[in-house]
Amino acid sequence: MTLFYEKALEDKVLGPFFVHELGDDMQDEEWLHHIDLLADFWLAQLNGEDTYYGNFIGAHVKMPVITPESFVSWIKLFSEAADEIYTPEIAIRFKKRGSELSKEFMQALKLKGQEWIQFKKKISSS
Repeated sequence: MTLFYEKALEDKVLGPFFVHELGDDMQDEEWLHHIDLLADFWLAQLNGEDTYYGNFIGAHVKMPVITPESFVSWIKLFSEAADEIYTPEIAIRFKKRGSELSKEFMQALKLKGQEWIQFKKKISSS
């Protein structure tokens, strides 16, 4: 899913998160480790394989303010990348699970009220 990260680095909303945490060179050791970790994460998510032992929410709590807008951008870019990389059947699985995880993530971060309502409307329309 390096295509997603290439898109994310160029995104005005997501780019600063990734640059802050990992830098802007995807060939850097931190980036390579992150991409390997996420490959394990998605393998576990989609195939039920026991390959990921991290805490996907806990790993992101320390990041600068995460907003509904950042998740809307994430879903948009993630969906675009999935559509470009995978067959339609596999892309649908990625997008469905990505949407479910983003909802879980936002609930875990206690995003409530009007922001949560707007977030749900935005991802439902993507």
